[in-house]
Amino acid sequence: MKPENGINLNKFDYFPLEEYVRRIKIEDHVLEHMEETNKEFDTYLSTLTRCDDYTKIYYFLDAISQEIISSHKMEKHHIKDKDILENDLFFSSLQVSHANIKRVHSVIMKDNTDYRNGEVRVSSLVNGEEKIYWYGAKPEDVKPFMDDFIKFYKTKSLSVIDSNPFLKSALAHLLFVRIHPFSDGNGRTARMIYNMKLTERINNVYGMNLKICPLNISQSILLNQPTYAKRINDIYFDLNHDSNEEINKWFDFILNMTDEQLYFNTNRLPRFKKIAALDNDINKVQSKEMKKEVEKIKVFK
Repeated sequence: MKPENGINLNKFDYFPLEEYVRRIKIEDHVLEHMEETNKEFDTYLSTLTRCDDYTKIYYFLDAISQEIISSHKMEKHHIKDKDILENDLFFSSLQVSHANIKRVHSVIMKDNTDYRNGEVRVSSLVNGEEKIYWYGAKPEDVKPFMDDFIKFYKTKSLSVIDSNPFLKSALAHLLFVRIHPFSDGNGRTARMIYNMKLTERINNVYGMNLKICPLNISQSILLNQPTYAKRINDIYFDLNHDSNEEINKWFDFILNMTDEQLYFNTNRLPRFKKIAALDNDINKVQSKEMKKEVEKIKVFK
């Protein structure tokens, strides 16, 4: 069931996030799509792990920079080149806590931040008038919702959502952005948390120890931003409505963005192999800070 006229104006009280997640039923077409994406990702990961260290260096520095730039562009925010390195190119921790979420947000926003204490809504200007799509959690409910979110993030079970890296990360993204715990920067933080969760789940499923997300999808989302916004706006965030169809559309959308990025990245790898062959001296990387970060890519073997 979609919100009437595509607008979800309900303000809502706290409800157990676990119950909201429990009610989600994955539709067959999403399961089929998920299996196809898993196969493509296996091929991509196999190709990537066979690359030499220098190819990975150039590839990942470019990929992560484009992820940060694209995520900021979605919020109509231009990030300067010198500020890209100040974002978390490599995750110091994949663990989620209130402190770590606030740390990630503060890095993105370049400010010390806390959960908001005021109301927030998502809207746009249409013919000079504000069109409200939905409200975030009430200020007094942000902390209880985030307690639940952290519990959800950490949960490991045999459920379809928990066992698939893409579905689990997609749902973490959706829940975070609908709670909207900060006054600003929620979308950018949600996309970073998506990357963190995806990396953590890939490590778990594939037995790896990555400190860097092997697949970033903000470039594809940027090119499909109206659909991205619609998929989020169309979902009711409460226990009084059935949004299962819309949540499955959200999963399908994220899988589509993943498919696009898998195709794009797989076709980009040969270019970075050529670059690495021309300049395989790591000492030519310009800054000392970057050299330290570049060394971390060697865990990707």
